Amino acid sequence: MIKIADRILFYVVLKPLSYLPLGLLYFFSNIVYFLAFNFVRYRRKVVRANLERAFPDKTGTELSSIEKGFYKHFIDFIFESIKAVSISKKEVLKRTSIKNPELLQELYDKDKNVIVTCGHYNNWEYYSLSLPELTKYTTYSIYQPLKNKFYDQILFNSRTRNGMQLIGTKDIIPFFTSSTKEKKLVVIVNDQSPTNLQSAHWNTFLNQETGWNIGPEKLARKYNYTVLFGHSKKIKRGYYEVEFTTITEDASLLNPGEITDIYSALLEQLIQNKPDYWLWSHKRWKHQRPSLKK
Repeated sequence: MIKIADRILFYVVLKPLSYLPLGLLYFFSNIVYFLAFNFVRYRRKVVRANLERAFPDKTGTELSSIEKGFYKHFIDFIFESIKAVSISKKEVLKRTSIKNPELLQELYDKDKNVIVTCGHYNNWEYYSLSLPELTKYTTYSIYQPLKNKFYDQILFNSRTRNGMQLIGTKDIIPFFTSSTKEKKLVVIVNDQSPTNLQSAHWNTFLNQETGWNIGPEKLARKYNYTVLFGHSKKIKRGYYEVEFTTITEDASLLNPGEITDIYSALLEQLIQNKPDYWLWSHKRWKHQRPSLKK
C-alpha cells in the first residue's frame, strides 16, 4: 500500500520544486549542503572511510577538500534529479552533449549493438534523459526497481519520458534473447557491490580488492555486443558532456575478466582525476572475496 506521506512529499514538495528554475534550486542546494555537511552530517563516516581507503597517501586536508566537493556536488545532483521530473527536452539537451558522437555513428553504420558500461559518476539522470535524443540507437538502461513502488514509478516515468527504455533485472535475458531488427544501445551501471560474490570478478580498484558484477561482459560475449565505457564530464554547474571510449568491438577476442579490468581501470582513472563526482556515500567495500573470509 502506498503511504500517504509519500504522495504528500512528492505532490506537495518535490513536484512543485521541479518546476522552479535550476538557478533557484541551486540557491536551495547551497543551504541544504551547509546544513547536511555541518549539522546533519549525512553519512559522513561512510564517506570519510571510503576516501581514506581509496587515497591512503592523501593528507587529512586533501581528504577534507574532496569530501566537501563531493557533498556540494551530491546535493546539487539531488536538486538536479528533482528538476528531472519536469525538465523540458529542450533544456536537458542544452545541458547535456556528447563529445564524440561520431563513435556512436560509426558503430551504428556497422550494425553494431552496443553495451555502455558506466559508474555512478556526475549526473546519470540527465544522461538517461538526453541520450535517446543524441543518437540514432534505440536506447535502453538496466535498472534495479526500488522497493518503494510509488517512487519506483516516479523514477521510471522520469527516466523514460524522452525515449530511454528501462529493463528490469529480471527481464535481462528475455531482452537479449528477443529477436528485433532495431540497433540497440544498452547502458549498464556497474560500480556497486556484486550480488553474487562467488561469480564476481575480483581485482584491485582504488587500492582495494574489489568484486565486480561480470554481467556486462558475459552479455557482450554471448550476444556479440560492442562494449564502450561512458562517462560524463561536468563542464560547469548543471552542464555535462558525455564521452565514450571503446573497450572492445568484439568481446569474444578478450579473456574472461579482461573487459571488466579495462572498465574498472578507466573508471578509476576518472575518479583519481576528479574524485568529487563519484558516489562516495555508499559502503563500497563491504564484501570480501569469499575465499578470504575467516
